[in-house]
Amino acid sequence: MSYGNDDQQRERNDAVLKALGGVAQPPIAPPQTLQQQPMQQAGWYPANPADQAYQVPQVLVTEEGQSSTPMAYWVLPDLIIGFLIAVILQVVIMVGYMLAKGLSSIDEIQGLLTDPTFMLLNAPTLGLGFTMASILRVKLLRKLPLAWFGLNSQKLGLALGLGFVAGISFLVTNFISGLIGTALGSNPDQQDQLIGPFRDASNLQIGLFGLFVVIIGPFLEEVFFRGYAFRALRQKLGVTWGVVLSAVMFALPHVFGVTTGYIALLIPIFLGGVILAIVYHYTNNLWSAVLAHSMNNFVGFLGLLAALKLDI
Repeated sequence: MSYGNDDQQRERNDAVLKALGGVAQPPIAPPQTLQQQPMQQAGWYPANPADQAYQVPQVLVTEEGQSSTPMAYWVLPDLIIGFLIAVILQVVIMVGYMLAKGLSSIDEIQGLLTDPTFMLLNAPTLGLGFTMASILRVKLLRKLPLAWFGLNSQKLGLALGLGFVAGISFLVTNFISGLIGTALGSNPDQQDQLIGPFRDASNLQIGLFGLFVVIIGPFLEEVFFRGYAFRALRQKLGVTWGVVLSAVMFALPHVFGVTTGYIALLIPIFLGGVILAIVYHYTNNLWSAVLAHSMNNFVGFLGLLAALKLDI
């Protein structure tokens, strides 16, 4: 019987204890050598084996698409890219229209600015450029669905209801801003720029221009400025900065061609951009912003019609 290294001494002790009527000592088991467990790396580990299948929700992947770079970093470059696409479209349209009409002299080319057909062809180019840039980024490069822009029918009734309220707010903001601008003597000449080419236009041409102003233009602009720019900026910078920066970007392109009253034009459009971003944020549905935008443009188009009919 082995008791370790002191076997003989234990046997003598047991003999003495038995002689005295005691109980022999039990053998002492050799000490166990504990194996050192490898340290886990820093991170989160499930306490329950049943949680082994748990995965962190892929929020960033869903929002940013197939790239580790925040999409917010691309908003301003895509705004510039959209503008360049618009310029290319305008050049193509101008060259094609000149060839079709047989125009060659400088006076004939300058006359294009008062040609309603030419202006109608050019009207959607800026919105198309912005929309194409945003779809290129979101759909083709980030592999996200078009529904990412907010083009869905979920809770459509509520979204349109809030969009109607936002549209009324947009109109009230424009009205108050117009009164303030008039009081300060700042009057944008945007209406003159728009009316000029259509003073001798046919009813069909005016109707097509209204279709662009009220429906096509608002949709194209909302896809870029709210569906893309605001959403990307909100994801990286938060709601407040997303609202402000997207509204600034929305206002700036509207001053192209305007020669007077810049501030009186920029302020109401900026505030309108704020309203549109807020309603999109709370509905997550782009149609709410499209409706509000269309309502504002519809009233503006009625003003243009009145100016054309009254020749003012």
